[in-house]
Amino acid sequence: MTTTVSGQTSGVTGDLLRRAGAGRVPWILAWLSFVPLVVFRAGIMSEADTFWQIRIGLVTMANHVIPATDTFSWTMYGKPYFQNSWGFDVLLAVGYRLGGLPGAAAICAVITLGIAALALLLARQLGASAPVSAASLFLAAAPLAGWLSARPQLVDYVAVLLLVLLLRRIEQGRARWGAVALVGVLTVVWVNLHAAALLAVAMTGVAAVLLAVARRGTSWRYAAAATVVAAAGCLANPYGIDVLHQAGQVQSDSAGLIVEWVPVDLADPVQIVALAAGLAALVIAWRRREAVLCAGLAIGVAGAVVANRMLPFAVILATPVLAAFASDPPDSIRRYLTSRKVMFRRCGALALLALVALAAPSLAHIGRPEPATFPVALVAEIPHGCRLVNSYQIGGYVILTRPDVLVSLDSRNNLYGRAVLLAEERVLNGNGNLSAGLAGAGCVLVPPRYGLARRLRHDPQWQLRAADQVAVLYVRR
Repeated sequence: MTTTVSGQTSGVTGDLLRRAGAGRVPWILAWLSFVPLVVFRAGIMSEADTFWQIRIGLVTMANHVIPATDTFSWTMYGKPYFQNSWGFDVLLAVGYRLGGLPGAAAICAVITLGIAALALLLARQLGASAPVSAASLFLAAAPLAGWLSARPQLVDYVAVLLLVLLLRRIEQGRARWGAVALVGVLTVVWVNLHAAALLAVAMTGVAAVLLAVARRGTSWRYAAAATVVAAAGCLANPYGIDVLHQAGQVQSDSAGLIVEWVPVDLADPVQIVALAAGLAALVIAWRRREAVLCAGLAIGVAGAVVANRMLPFAVILATPVLAAFASDPPDSIRRYLTSRKVMFRRCGALALLALVALAAPSLAHIGRPEPATFPVALVAEIPHGCRLVNSYQIGGYVILTRPDVLVSLDSRNNLYGRAVLLAEERVLNGNGNLSAGLAGAGCVLVPPRYGLARRLRHDPQWQLRAADQVAVLYVRR
């Protein structure tokens, strides 16, 4: 008798384990379907910030102190400089030390896979099915692909998803004080990886207000406590309260000059679709009484109206909400989808195969600088110790690969300031008195289409040293 009961118990346990395993497999497959996009993005380093961030990380590791002044440019040399992503810079530098640019790209690829995993986890909690979630994530790849480059914003996307998962525990009345404490831990880690952690204060604050308005018991009080904890966590950084000033400075120095700091472009179909997805998800979340998701989506959508760099937050939070909605459609839509199930499966498989084919070549050049942007060969030709006048995009790559060369400009907007950026732009366009604009410089490295490159072609004070399709290198005679 004992043997029979034991055998039955063992059989039931084995059946439960098999079911649990079978339940996880579709979600693992959904996550793996995102891998080709991650590989594709890791194949090319297209972000100018990545290179100088690696160099700052290397300097921080070598000196055991965060750099306080600029030492990479001759135009701003010695000027105090706020490192708003010092922790992420060190993380990149660790990858670079271990494996060069491919190592840094691999670090960012792992973070990107974390974004996909957390988005799928949120979708599952909202009641979405694995196939629909995979399809939603696949469709979200179009508006997200350009934003998933090697930059500290990857940390922001992970942190926002983690914050939403924690705040939903508060909203649902589960381990509330534990969730509040974890919000504090998350914010401390986040702010030292990237100063954008101030978003945590905004999200928790809006969530607290919405929970109070919706009269969701005492949840709003815990959300309010999480807001206080998040604000305190943001101060746990090497600069303290100055992190607030730095955030405003970056915005004022970049607005109107840098593409990601301009409002949503209503002529761009990808941005319009992304914004529409965020708005649709906001309506669905409101009807489902998901106050936390409403808070995150409202901030993402409203922020995108001011600066399109907020669009990815709206898309990342919208994807699980839309997946949950699509997993339980009205009967008429359900019947249509069921009747076209084979077609959708085949189209999905073909789309995935196309993405795999597109991503596969990237495996041969993980971490390669974008060939159309960064003149790798010409940077190596710059004379040792030369003071360089260069374009905005090229500066970061020179900082990493030629630390003996001081640049005139790079993408650290809050270092140079708006006035300097505009003055440098006039010189690069070849406008005004070039003798004054190039005073102190010994080399010039700019794309051949720039007005400066055309003017120097006929200037007897400058000699063309090298050129390719990406840039031209001039040296003062």
